[in-house]
Amino acid sequence: MKKIVKIITSIIINVYVACSAFNYYWYSDFIPAKIGITYAIHIGGESHFREGCGAAIFRLSDATADAISRKGIDFFNDAIYSRKSKARRYTYSSWKETPVPNSWTSDGTWPGLDCSGASRSLLSQILLAASKKGSYYSSKDEAWIVVIPSFKLVVFSYFG
Repeated sequence: MKKIVKIITSIIINVYVACSAFNYYWYSDFIPAKIGITYAIHIGGESHFREGCGAAIFRLSDATADAISRKGIDFFNDAIYSRKSKARRYTYSSWKETPVPNSWTSDGTWPGLDCSGASRSLLSQILLAASKKGSYYSSKDEAWIVVIPSFKLVVFSYFG
């Protein structure tokens, strides 16, 4: 009996690790390559028959945070293509400095972030940073990205 419990536990752990690794690589591909990330802080969302929403929140690398502090908005001049592809579907609009537009937060949070399942404290931190100067944002079809150098966060959200 103990051997069966060990085998089942091992299978569950291996499936969890494999799913976590897949999610990290899947969502990190939507972040422009120039924006260095180190690990996922939170990945979550909801999936329906053809649509879904959610967010992947990553830790910004120290090197990228330093480069952004030196260059400001100019750091993002060539950061419009995701790691995944240079196809139009994966191309972000020009980057802007926060605050994000009121239309993003008219319902409290912007699309995808509200169904991410992230903790209330993490969402509060993100919304605070997005409401004042010092962070940077962009968007593409059905996706939004905010880089918050002061908290070393990269927030990718999607809806659609």
